[in-house]
Amino acid sequence: MSETEIITIRKPDGTTETKTVEKKKLQFHMANKVKIIPTNRQGQLNTGYLATLAGVLKIAEIVLSFIAFILAICADRRTTTAAWTEHISFETLLIVSALLLGYVVFPHLTIKDEATREGLIVVELIFYGVNTLLYFISIWLMVHLSASWGTDGRGAAIMTAVICVALTVLFAIETVVKLKAWRGENEPTTVIEAGNAQA
Repeated sequence: MSETEIITIRKPDGTTETKTVEKKKLQFHMANKVKIIPTNRQGQLNTGYLATLAGVLKIAEIVLSFIAFILAICADRRTTTAAWTEHISFETLLIVSALLLGYVVFPHLTIKDEATREGLIVVELIFYGVNTLLYFISIWLMVHLSASWGTDGRGAAIMTAVICVALTVLFAIETVVKLKAWRGENEPTTVIEAGNAQA
């Protein structure tokens, strides 16, 4: 419903004229703004990705990385072993959060027939493989830290070692999943069957 306004206009000869002007409401169109998401995917969030195996693994990795980061801070700060775990857990927390956000906000990354997916799979494969090894090293560093009687925060070091075991297993599962996806990436998805031509 539009509003009307009466405007009085004075002319140079001294006469006045009244006009009824319809006021238009100011409208805001998101389509006129910068387009980051492709046009055919605007307004969509791939929240279904959160229910997939990869989505659940990423959520678990984010939660456990945050807990490991806090516990590594609570362990003995004078040692480099706690600093190692603190660094690795914070790094994975940021990168896995960015990956999860990317998959949910940019759904075209998760479509199977996308031609550019292979590069993302290789990057994730390397990331998860390297961090599996780094968390495996972190387990032993935190076990060594918790075995020392003179250190502060032994309980935090023990709990961090346990969480690093869980993170190592999660990252190893993600590595295997990405390796299988990478190996199957170049296989054709459609099969052409030769049949008898009918006249």
